[in-house]
Amino acid sequence: MDGVCRVIAEIITIGDELISGRVRDRNAEFVAGRLFGLGVRVRAITTVADDLARIQDALTRAVRRSDLVLVTGGLGPTEDDVTCAAAAEVGGVPLVRNEAIWLKIKGYLELRGRGESPERYEKLAVLPQGAEIIDPRGNTCGFSIIVGGVPVFLLPGVPEQTRDLMDAQVIPFLSAGLADGSVLRQRLIKTFGLDETAIQEKLAPLAADWPGVSLGYYPDFPEVHLMLTAQAKDENEAAALITRAEGDVRRVLGKVVYGREHDRLESVVGELLAARGRKLAVAESCTGGLIGHRLTGVPGSSEYVDRVLVTYSNQAKVELLGVSGETLEKHGAVSAETAVEMAAGVRERSAVDLGLAVTGIAGPDGGTDEKPVGTVFIALGDAQRTAVRRHRFMGRRHQIKILSAAHALDWLRRYFIQPGFMDS
Repeated sequence: MDGVCRVIAEIITIGDELISGRVRDRNAEFVAGRLFGLGVRVRAITTVADDLARIQDALTRAVRRSDLVLVTGGLGPTEDDVTCAAAAEVGGVPLVRNEAIWLKIKGYLELRGRGESPERYEKLAVLPQGAEIIDPRGNTCGFSIIVGGVPVFLLPGVPEQTRDLMDAQVIPFLSAGLADGSVLRQRLIKTFGLDETAIQEKLAPLAADWPGVSLGYYPDFPEVHLMLTAQAKDENEAAALITRAEGDVRRVLGKVVYGREHDRLESVVGELLAARGRKLAVAESCTGGLIGHRLTGVPGSSEYVDRVLVTYSNQAKVELLGVSGETLEKHGAVSAETAVEMAAGVRERSAVDLGLAVTGIAGPDGGTDEKPVGTVFIALGDAQRTAVRRHRFMGRRHQIKILSAAHALDWLRRYFIQPGFMDS
């Protein structure tokens, strides 16, 4: 990986919440991963409090020893957001108000119609002189400056915005700046169902067959994402290299690969349901509506999602789904039998094509020797049959809920693309 771009980078993340440990530094993880995928060597990752002098010191050291600096955080309108001031000081330029941004802020506040004073947000328009705005979606949220010949990208602390800006601005900048004039292209492949170690073992033999292509692994619980990076003399060659590598990955990993780039499990499932004209009803217990939340987060999901019922109590399972009281008494709420009746009940009462149900023990209490914490039953049924699987997930309560929802969605996906999957 070293030497693909021959660039030395440094990452600075800013915020009292990071120093205190209250918030996980997701920005540093993401930015470092993206740079690694390009072959950029990250020399250091520095976390700094919202303190003007310390930010200035970190920036000064970074530009002296690196070819590229990426900063996240401290660009907001409050008094503790001092990143812009620090960047101006280190760059030796004054802070000036960008009139185009100022007009945009005032227009946005007026459109929002809450009677807010624009002066409260004026700080968002005050940037180091000469700063170039990074504005991929029409909402100003970052900028870049040159300090001593070193490009410095200053990105927001909001992880979603940082991700957008990295992909829309920083990565293209690095790709275009290859010293030898070659072309750099990337492709993100998303997988679910195998851990990182298992995927590495399967893909390791392919590395020798990929001259000019590198592969990076980026776990994104509970998924594993793979970044293919191809460097070639022109666009056509880079495209051919990366397409061939992706084909090899898909051949070796099979149905574990569910999509790429901006795909999500729920969006892939939604496309499958919509394309086949199927409607779905969901009954959730331990996941508490998480499956429904993910499915209905996709635009247009009303086309294929009929209803989502959170039947947390036994009474709710009986009244809303028609689960037998005898089943609950004999087998318990967390059982294959109950899951099957939940899936069949929600499908029949909704008069839809598919019924999906989840019931389990998310913990930290409630487990037994027979059914320890993390025991989850997922059932899926159509007009012909209802199948059920027992899982044992490890982790904290929220992790077990996330794993349960993800496996339920993946089972829906495989129902459509893998004949006989319900029988396996």
